Amino acid sequence: TMATAGSVFQKGLHFLFQGLVRGCESINILLTGKTGVGKSSIINAIIGQTLAREGKELGGVTREVTNYTAIINNIKFEIWDSPGLQDITETDDVITKRIQLTLKKNCGHLHLLLYCIRMDRDRVEVSELEAIKQLSQVFTPKIWDTAVFALTFANRVLPPSEMDTDEQAAEWFK
Repeated sequence: TMATAGSVFQKGLHFLFQGLVRGCESINILLTGKTGVGKSSIINAIIGQTLAREGKELGGVTREVTNYTAIINNIKFEIWDSPGLQDITETDDVITKRIQLTLKKNCGHLHLLLYCIRMDRDRVEVSELEAIKQLSQVFTPKIWDTAVFALTFANRVLPPSEMDTDEQAAEWFK
């Protein structure tokens, strides 16, 4: 359930950031990735309640860089939800520059980038690689020093024992 996943995730975040908290007013996390990968759902799981709007609308739900503040185990988290990359309504250049400007104006230091990728896809798509390159160009490659790839939609992936063929299982685990 979301509540259980959220509380486990919250405990993990607390442990992960204990060392960073000293001298910091808050921990800043940016979630980004392609449109429809579940960025807002991850934010709701981290916070433990439904604050970020989720949906299946064409072109995504999140239109602007949006901040959600949560106090988790006495640590203040500023969680930034971004519009989806590889979206039909705007170019990645426009979106990533808007993310950069918003964070520069409001965030100070970014502690963690969570780049979200759907796990129920057969492989990383070329458009995903293009989005990653665009983030590197706008933020510099140093952005990846504190990045984590979050795999979403894991509940839709069949375990190898339930795949139709050995070839399907081998393809997935390449």
